[in-house]
Amino acid sequence: MPLTAVVLAAGLGTRMRSPLAKVLHPLLGRPMVGWIVQALQDLGADVIVVVHHHEEAVREALAPWGVRFARQESPRGTGDAVGSAVSLLPASGPVIVTAGDTPLLTAVSIRRLVDAHRGSCTVAAFKAPDPTGYGRMVPGVGIVEDAACTPDQRRIQSVNSGLYLFDAAYLRAELPGLRPHAPKDELWLTDLVGPTSQVLAEFSPDEFLGVNDKAQLAEARAILRRRVNRAWAAAGVDFAELDGISVDATVILHPGASLASGVIVTGRSSVHGDVGPHCVLHDTVIHPGARVNAGSVCDGAEVHAGAVVGPLARLRPGADIRAGAHVGNFCEVKNTILHEGAKANHLTYLGDADIGAGANIGAGTITCNYDGVRKHRTTIGAGAFIGSNTALVAPITVGDGAIVGAGSTLTQDVPADAIAVERAPAKLTLASADRLRSVYRRRSGK
Repeated sequence: MPLTAVVLAAGLGTRMRSPLAKVLHPLLGRPMVGWIVQALQDLGADVIVVVHHHEEAVREALAPWGVRFARQESPRGTGDAVGSAVSLLPASGPVIVTAGDTPLLTAVSIRRLVDAHRGSCTVAAFKAPDPTGYGRMVPGVGIVEDAACTPDQRRIQSVNSGLYLFDAAYLRAELPGLRPHAPKDELWLTDLVGPTSQVLAEFSPDEFLGVNDKAQLAEARAILRRRVNRAWAAAGVDFAELDGISVDATVILHPGASLASGVIVTGRSSVHGDVGPHCVLHDTVIHPGARVNAGSVCDGAEVHAGAVVGPLARLRPGADIRAGAHVGNFCEVKNTILHEGAKANHLTYLGDADIGAGANIGAGTITCNYDGVRKHRTTIGAGAFIGSNTALVAPITVGDGAIVGAGSTLTQDVPADAIAVERAPAKLTLASADRLRSVYRRRSGK
């Protein structure tokens, strides 16, 4: 039978102390509400999201999931929120209702509720060592909110999780009869859970951690991080540890990949190779046999088999490090191809360039790609040698096999197999260094 889900995401979330909607706070590259939407869609549910505060932002953030939306015109409690979605519900059939601020809820647990559902209402419950603040599951009564509990009821540890499964016909019939509760005249969905409702217990409390402030956001992120990492490790990815590595939900890791401690992988990255400690990868592809060494930052880059990057290198968008090429410490590469076997081992900036196979780029070399208005390209041929501390003023081409002497500043092309050296002649004045120091001392009064 088709499954429908209503996700409540209309709240303001003032305790987050943020201009961002509570349900849009990011968790491993996905908005908080996106985790619960994804879990529901994994079960094939038609998801309806109830919105009010930050409505346009929530609609925009959830566009990739293709959900439907219902607007709660004036937020007056959970019963009113579900009531705003009634017109979108089927005439009959199962309807899951859950909150948009419980990102740890899994498809497995929702499926357990669906499989066990009988009658008009089933509610998921868990045991809370400290049930303060939760509605209690009172046998023969239903859900009694914390503020309304008797002393005996307050000692009940079985509490309402906020995950329900209703029959659509039951919701249509009963929601109009809900009565408002003082002091805010709110309509409570819990009033539809009665003595005959089915209670499914023994769920994990962790799955129902509601995120209401930044501390709970950090707790949820830590749980999700370990859960995601454990799943990848079980699939054949080598994690140095499960807690100290962060991998976004949008990332693809491949069996045989290796991630060291402190690694952060975000965006649309795809990793086959080895990533050293404390590297940050965003929208980056690391091919099998490639190695990114400690402390490197790669954004929008591609590193091919046998290539080595870092330590402490920076690859910016468009950096394409081909097979066997090396980019060493304190090198920055942007919109540049290093062809097979090319090397820039330290202290170099390569921007808007094409570096030929086997070329060697000396320390301190820079491509001067920007004239203040436009960017220009530098082309360095296969097997060329660029001496240390060279400035190549683009647009410029250095031909195959050419040699550029250290310390040169070049503004014109260098033909293949040519040698280019641009240096001012050294001026030597013998036996004069001590006299010059004496002059400086007299001027400074020392």
